[in-house]
Amino acid sequence: MTFFEIFALIAAILGLAALLGSRLPKTHVAASCQHLDASVDEVWEVVTNFTNYPNWRPGLSHVEAGPIIDGHPSWYEYIAPKIKVHLQIAGVEPKRRLVTRLVGAKLPIYGAWEYTFDEDDGGTVLTIIEKDKVYNPLLRLLTRLVFPHHAAMDVFLFALARHCGGVGTTKHLSVRLTEHTP
Repeated sequence: MTFFEIFALIAAILGLAALLGSRLPKTHVAASCQHLDASVDEVWEVVTNFTNYPNWRPGLSHVEAGPIIDGHPSWYEYIAPKIKVHLQIAGVEPKRRLVTRLVGAKLPIYGAWEYTFDEDDGGTVLTIIEKDKVYNPLLRLLTRLVFPHHAAMDVFLFALARHCGGVGTTKHLSVRLTEHTP
């Protein structure tokens, strides 16, 4: 096979992937929940202490405080030496509900996580609802075929459960999209 044929084959595969991805919906909603062996107060403290995330969340090298945006704090999560994700609090009802969202211009994904904290038998049920818009068709295809929509939430919840002294089972919930504004 010549260089040109290899190049043409790669271009055809990428073109087909982009076409398939462009046919998938841009928006998705996914939800996961987990019972945690800690009080709502304790779970709230852990989840809202963003700078402490690298001590219990796998894959984070460090977290830095960011600027105040629209009156809410923001922070940067460093996943690798040159990969950082900018997040901010978009809504808060202390010890009941927290909304965080991605920040940035021209991102391939715009999204938000809504956390709800419910007391349950001496512990807490933490539910996360992810609402995303994936603009890049190749990334849309990858998020459908390779990286399940629940994956990031499940890793977060599993690590949080371990940090709170127990390991439970994460449940995926069925959600209905009525309004989508990440």
